[in-house]
Amino acid sequence: MKNAEIARIFQEMAEMLAFLGENPFRVRAYAQAARTLADLEAPIEAVAAQGTEALEALPAIGPDLAAKIQEYLHTGAIQAHARLAQQVPQGILEVLRVPGVGPKTAKLLWDRLGVNSLETLQAALASGRVRGLPGFGEKKRRHLLENLALAETAAQRRPLGAVLGQARALLEQVRAQPGVVQAEVCGSLRRYRETVGDLDFLIATEKPAEVLAALVRLPGIADVEAVGENRATVFLQGGLQVDFKTVPPAAWGSGLQYLTGSKAHSIKLRTLAQKQGLKLNEYGVWRGKARLAGEDEEGVYRALGLPWIPPPLREDSGEIEAAQGGRLPRLVTLQEIRGDLQVHSRWSDGKASLLELAQAAAKLGYEYLAVTDHSQSLKVAHGVPLDKVQARLKEIRQVNEQTGGKPYLLAGAEVEVLADGSLDYPEKVLRGLEVVLVAVHSHFHLSRAQQTKRILRALEHPAVHILAHPTARMLGVRKELEADWEKIFRRAQALGKALEIDGYYDRMDLPDTLARQAGGMGLLFSLSTDAHQLDHLRFMELAVGTAQRAWLGPQQILNTRSLAALLDWLRAVRG
Repeated sequence: MKNAEIARIFQEMAEMLAFLGENPFRVRAYAQAARTLADLEAPIEAVAAQGTEALEALPAIGPDLAAKIQEYLHTGAIQAHARLAQQVPQGILEVLRVPGVGPKTAKLLWDRLGVNSLETLQAALASGRVRGLPGFGEKKRRHLLENLALAETAAQRRPLGAVLGQARALLEQVRAQPGVVQAEVCGSLRRYRETVGDLDFLIATEKPAEVLAALVRLPGIADVEAVGENRATVFLQGGLQVDFKTVPPAAWGSGLQYLTGSKAHSIKLRTLAQKQGLKLNEYGVWRGKARLAGEDEEGVYRALGLPWIPPPLREDSGEIEAAQGGRLPRLVTLQEIRGDLQVHSRWSDGKASLLELAQAAAKLGYEYLAVTDHSQSLKVAHGVPLDKVQARLKEIRQVNEQTGGKPYLLAGAEVEVLADGSLDYPEKVLRGLEVVLVAVHSHFHLSRAQQTKRILRALEHPAVHILAHPTARMLGVRKELEADWEKIFRRAQALGKALEIDGYYDRMDLPDTLARQAGGMGLLFSLSTDAHQLDHLRFMELAVGTAQRAWLGPQQILNTRSLAALLDWLRAVRG
């Protein structure tokens, strides 16, 4: 898959154009195209093979960008990108990766202080030399120092959803190689951690040397770091590290457990094995020289006196003790999800029509889909103004009549929580909606007490059902809101309101740790994709994975309910 590489090039072109002060519409076109390609599950090569029309049918891809995609697929480069790179100081793109450093700020820092790297930015901020620049006060200096640390951390790990498609495409290639008996992606990805540092592939084979020699020659591999007897390390185009590990088929299960981790979980298992006079490693469970288990994971855990522990739980956060005591939770599964409770249409910043959303949901077998376009004040997301609210509701009803309500489109909104906790739509509009989500998209730097008060006031509105992406974080871009989450959870539970787990890959919000805390307090959850184009509906897998990491069962998830049961709950919340 070349999706990620072309997306990177388009994003760099957007940033370089912005730095050079080019037309903002042109900048936005490249940025939107980059997002489309980054979010696209299908390999762009497969789309391009269907012809130019198929490329131009993708959101934000017009004739010019389609031609550039074809240029890259045929030549491995885009000449316009190379020309722009000659006009921009080397290192500026690295500086632009820091949240809060926009093109104008980057140009100011370059022109006045020669900042062209994270190191020179760190020095300029730490020394205080930036204070003399226009618009640079102490507050901004401290804020950028915090964001610099965030950017450095983000460079080390990538959002799970950003690499999942690439990992599975590579997995198909691995499985297709002669001599490969079984193969799986393990590590953080198999545990559904929100970010991934590298990709770990386990391969069962009787011919490790031949298999590894073939794997390091696969398309898309930019560099081969090392090749040994049973392991190889490579880097994909775009810099993602991949480790291939081979084991004999008889050790498949123990290798799977070993490579999935986490490290803390595996250490505790090995300690448990030692207490029983056993040895656990990637090749099996051993008593002396006799292998007791190893062919499958279930057998490995059984040999240690445990039931199989689902990968999302393997963080040494009580799962081994729960397994020993017969208290492992029955986790929600993707197959139990009956609908998506936050998606966006063309009425706000979505790319699909209401009918297209309904048709896509029908293909997934959903009973319902909550269309939750943004409310009026979120101008950047083209929030639905008051004078268009009724027209939107009318179209939702028309689509439901056209489809026979299969799936049923719930008329909803993602309503902005203003700085004081009041809501962006008047009472009459809120009451006319079937489902109301409230969300924070601004004023992120209010104090902990102010944020807590703000969110509580929003939740206490009688028309509200769900607190959407509660912490408002963006992975690698923005930290979680500072708020008293225990207080918020207790109030939400008392009011009978639900919390969202947003599976959009750069949100993954609520984070699993907070979701587990809230789940333990008896709260209900809605799972959503926050889809802005049809391809985003697949992010439900990430929402479910986060729910599993939070130890949540189907009874705690609203969208495992039938449409009738969900509508009953929505009405009951409003009394």
